Amino acid sequence: MKKESTQKNGKYKLVMFSNKDIIENRKRSFYELVFIFTLCSILGYFVETGYVFLDTGNLVKRGMLLGPYCPIYGFGASILYLLFYNIKPTKKNIPYIFFLSALTMGGFELLSGLGFKYILNIEMWNYHGKFLEILNYTTVPILIGWGILGTIYVFAIQPFLSKILNKIPLAIKKRLTYMIITIYLFDFAISVFRIMRYPDILYKLVHP
Repeated sequence: MKKESTQKNGKYKLVMFSNKDIIENRKRSFYELVFIFTLCSILGYFVETGYVFLDTGNLVKRGMLLGPYCPIYGFGASILYLLFYNIKPTKKNIPYIFFLSALTMGGFELLSGLGFKYILNIEMWNYHGKFLEILNYTTVPILIGWGILGTIYVFAIQPFLSKILNKIPLAIKKRLTYMIITIYLFDFAISVFRIMRYPDILYKLVHP
């Protein structure tokens, strides 16, 4: 049981929150997190596809999974969601959101690159020789870019997605969430098996 005191007309009124209310709020946050992960993974897929097309002129399917989504973008959006879920998007908070987004997402990109390289022996990207590169897997300009994207996400994308998701009944959110998780797990298992049988798939992803 959680208690909170509020002041009204000079008097304090005790507001009670039951454990059931707390659990329900956590459930809503979990379902919302899954939806944001999914939507941003799909958006990231099209961003990656468009970037490669502009860079090489080739229309190449991006992402290691079979479906049209890049989970690394979903994980990035999930991190931002968890960081700024209770932060108000006001002008006063812009520097805080910018710097924390830059450091967090830049660190996530760096650790992901190092993990792919030294754990999975896969080099998905490399910024060696680029301006102000950091350990080959991110750069200072990219950190600034992450800060800008994180700020845009907090001020525009997250409120928009939350507004839409709040209109979906909780029971439907629950069913869709379990469906999404099942699809992802099934896709992940098949994709890993496919890559193990045909390692050239990874080479094509890295060299489109």
